[in-house]
Amino acid sequence: MPEILNQLSQLSQSNLFASSLVILVAILVLHGMDKLYSGYRTKFGLARGEKGTAVQAAYGAFRVLIVAAAFFSVLQINGIDVTSLLAGVGLVSAFIALAVQDFLKDIVMGMRMLTDRFFAVGDVVQYGSFEGVVTEFDIRCTKIRALADGRILTVCNRNISEIAALPKEVPVSVTIPLPLSVEPEQIRASFETAAAPYIASGDISGFSYAGITEILGTTAKHTFAFRCPAEKKNGCRAALYAATAAQLRNDGLLRI
Repeated sequence: MPEILNQLSQLSQSNLFASSLVILVAILVLHGMDKLYSGYRTKFGLARGEKGTAVQAAYGAFRVLIVAAAFFSVLQINGIDVTSLLAGVGLVSAFIALAVQDFLKDIVMGMRMLTDRFFAVGDVVQYGSFEGVVTEFDIRCTKIRALADGRILTVCNRNISEIAALPKEVPVSVTIPLPLSVEPEQIRASFETAAAPYIASGDISGFSYAGITEILGTTAKHTFAFRCPAEKKNGCRAALYAATAAQLRNDGLLRI
C-alpha cells in the first residue's frame, strides 16, 4: 500500500494530460450512450416486455463497465500497477467488503432477475403491499409506478426477494347501495347501459351483474363485476362507479 501512495505522488504533466483525455473520452461515450438510449425510448416509447427489460439492463451494465475501464486506465497511465493495487486491497478487505457488498448484491440479484425472468418492463407487479407498473429496470435497481397514486418507488435489487407479476387482466367488482324496493332487473338494465361504452371501447370485458350481495335494513348492496388491464383497474373502477351512479340517477333509481 505505501508503494501505491508513493506512485500517486509522482504523477507527471504528460500523465495528467493522458488521464484527463481518458476521462473526457469516457464522459463523451457515456453522453453518447445516454443520447442513443433516450432516442430509443423516444422512438419506441416505454420499452416493454423482455426486449425492453434486456435493453435497460444492458444500458446500466455498460455504464458500469465504462466507468470501471476509465478508472483502471487512468491508474495504468500513471504507472500504478493494477495488480499491486488489487493485491493491496487484501489488506483492507474488510473495509472494501463493507463498502461494495450492497452494490455487488444489487448486480447479482439484477442478473438473476433478468435470467430467471421475474418480470418485464411494463408488467404490473405486487411488491409487498405495493402494486404498480415496472417502468425501469437495470442490474442495480428497479422502478415501479404505483397504480393508486402514480408515485415512483425505487427498489434496490438486493431487497427484492419476493415479487409477484400480476395477470394482464384482473377481476374488478363495484358495489352500489340502493333502496331495497328497487327491482334488480331495473338495476341490471342501468348497469349494462352505463357499462356499454366501456365494453365497446375495449376498456373492460366480461361485464356481469352479480345481483344483491348484502342487505342492510331497507338498503340492498348491488354488485357488478368485470375484467380490465391490471394497470387500469383503479381508473376503470372509478369510471364505472361514476358512470353507473349517473345512469341510476337518470333512470330515477338513485336520488343522491
